[in-house]
Order: sequence, then C-alpha cells, then structure tokens
Amino acid sequence: MKYYFELRKDKVTQDSLMPIRVLIKHEKTIIKRNTGESCELRYWNGFRVSPNSKKEKYNNHLEINETLQSLENRINDVFLFFRANKIPFNKETFIEKFDSKDIVVSSFDFFTCFDEFIEIGKLSKAYNTTKAQTTVKNFLKEFENDTNYKVEFESINDRFFEELSRYCFIEREIKNNYFAKIIAVLKTMLRFSIKKGYHNKRDFEDFKATEHDIDIIYLTFDELLKLNNHDFDNDRLSHVRDFYCMGCFTGLRFSDLAKLHLANISEDHIVLSIQKTKTQNHAIKINKYAKAILDKYKGTIYEPLPSISQQKFNDYIKECCEKAEIDTMTTINWFVGSKKVSKTVPKFELISSHTARKTFITNSLLLGMEPKAIKKIANIKKDAVLDKYMKVTEAFTDDQMDKAWK
Repeated sequence: MKYYFELRKDKVTQDSLMPIRVLIKHEKTIIKRNTGESCELRYWNGFRVSPNSKKEKYNNHLEINETLQSLENRINDVFLFFRANKIPFNKETFIEKFDSKDIVVSSFDFFTCFDEFIEIGKLSKAYNTTKAQTTVKNFLKEFENDTNYKVEFESINDRFFEELSRYCFIEREIKNNYFAKIIAVLKTMLRFSIKKGYHNKRDFEDFKATEHDIDIIYLTFDELLKLNNHDFDNDRLSHVRDFYCMGCFTGLRFSDLAKLHLANISEDHIVLSIQKTKTQNHAIKINKYAKAILDKYKGTIYEPLPSISQQKFNDYIKECCEKAEIDTMTTINWFVGSKKVSKTVPKFELISSHTARKTFITNSLLLGMEPKAIKKIANIKKDAVLDKYMKVTEAFTDDQMDKAWK
C-alpha cells in the first residue's frame, strides 16, 4: 500500500488555489479522494503546506496540514482493518470505511502479538531475556484482570500509563526499577508491532519510567574466603558453594557456568562463548582459587562443575551462607513510586546467583585490578555498568580512610 498527496493543477481557482487530493495505491488498484483543502503552488512542498512569510497573509498551513495528517492516519487505520480482520482488500470497502466518520475498529489481539514478539525473540535473544519478557506479559495480564482495564493496542495511551502506574505502585508496591523494566519491554514490543503493521499508535513513546541506583550486594573478600573454606556436612551444599564461588572467582554468569564443559578448560584459561552478549572465544585466566575448585571435581562424574538448577540454587546458596555465618545485618533501599523503602536483614538472605558476579567485580576493584581489565574479564559492554561498582568501592575506601585516620 502506498499513498501520496498532490495538487490538482487542472482545477486552479481565481485566487490561484489548487485543490489537494490523495492517491492511494494497492497492487493494481488506484483510489483518488479529495481532501477538501487547497493551497497555492508556491507553498506546496510535495507533502505538506509550507508556512507563509511574515509579510504575507496567513495561508492556513497549520489547519491544512492537520487535516492531511488526519487523513493519513485514516488511511493507515483502514488498511489495518483489512489485515486485522483478515479481509481481502477491495476498493468499495476501502472507500466506505475511508469516507465514513465512524471509528475504524481493528482486532489484532495484544497478547497474541506479544506471544509472537517473544517467540521471534527466542531466535536471537538470551534465555533470560525472553523469560523476562514473558514475565512482563503475564504481569500485564494480571493488571488487566485486576483492574478490568482492557489492554489493547488502541487503549495504550496516557490513561493506560496512569492506571498501570497506580496499579504497580499502590496495589502491587513494586520497585521503580522493575516498573522501568516493564515499560522498557512494553515499548520494545509495541515498536515491533508497528513494524509488523499491527497498529500505528505512538502514544507509548511518551511513557517514561525512572530507574534508581540499586544497592550492590556482594561478599567481602573475607566473607568469600570464609564461605569457600567452610566445611559443609553434605554434598548438596558443598556443590552449591563451589558453583557460586566459581562465579565469584571468575566473574562468569550463572548461565555460562551452567554450560561449562571440559572442552572450555585449558591449563591456564577458561575459553567459552558468552551467552548473554554473544561474545565468541572469551578467555578468562584461571586464578588459584578457581583452579582449586576445578581440581576438586577432576575425574568425578561432576567434572568440571556440579549441575544445579537456578531456582533451587538461589535457595541453597542462602542456606550455605547462613551456615557459614555470613550474617552481617545489611540494609537495602529501593523506591516504590516516590516512596523510599528500606529493609535490614542478615546478609545471607540477600545472596543469590547474581551476587557472585557482583562479588567478583567489586572485590577485583578493591584489590586493585585495573577497571579496563575487569571490564574485559567480566565481559562488561557498557561503562555505566562498571561505574555503579566504582561508586560502591569509593564508598568503601572512604570508610576505610575514616576508620584509619580517626
């Protein structure tokens, strides 16, 4: 489908005005409709009416261009009607819908399109990315069920954003950063849907959600060694501890450790493809702590590392840290809307698979490793990510300075 506006040069009035008409082409069909507007040739730029100079009489360019934009939207809505309702294009139906003053109703289902967005994403996105997108889709379904606000392409507007914000912050009390994640995923899905031709509404582009810096939870070097050296009374906890500590000593994500194979390990390096960033042949030097863990499982059925599901892992690593007495009272802060919330708990309650990588990065900085080296080893793509850790280590060294010199 193509369309464009043109001047009827064969219909010039005594005031030198030429009627503007729109030509719509679809395959071999051409439809011509009058817009009801006209302008002088000198103001026509081939698409819209240009403004007059200050010395000239006002040429109504604003009102005319608004009409043309409205007709452009109407054309897109009618073509969307054919696609959404799976109706073969025909000239008579198009003219009927285009000339009518009724709202053109399309029937692309929002959540069906969301499923397509997720499925197509699986071809190129990491597992955790598509998992997060599925979680957002399910959250929006809960929003629809709990509020009776029908989530459709047509209904995603300013009111939708207000209702979703109210639901998130007042009813569900979710953190600002998760709300920002919901909005980011939603906007990506809606852009995908525009490209697919499922809708042409762009109200969502004005949606804004603010992220706040989060508290970085990590094990201090002493806590890490304490956990690494703890003697557990069963293999389950020992395996979980070793898997976690391997992440702390190498900076590898859970997803990369989970697929670690003997072929990835040489005498001095781990070489593998990073799942999240699609980095090929990423090499990490094996330090003495990581080597000790790998040596422990050499020649066993677990080599190179025991296999553990992430869901069970997050429960078990908390248990490991509790038994290792990593229980310093730790305060975390977050925002729900404009409200700041704080919680103080023993540190072991905050430990999860994600904190292993944070432990590696933070301790590497504190131990004096160059930030550029950390960025390469940990496969960090954005400077802003490392900057968050720099703030943590600056706060730590400031505290040490105060303690030492006071």
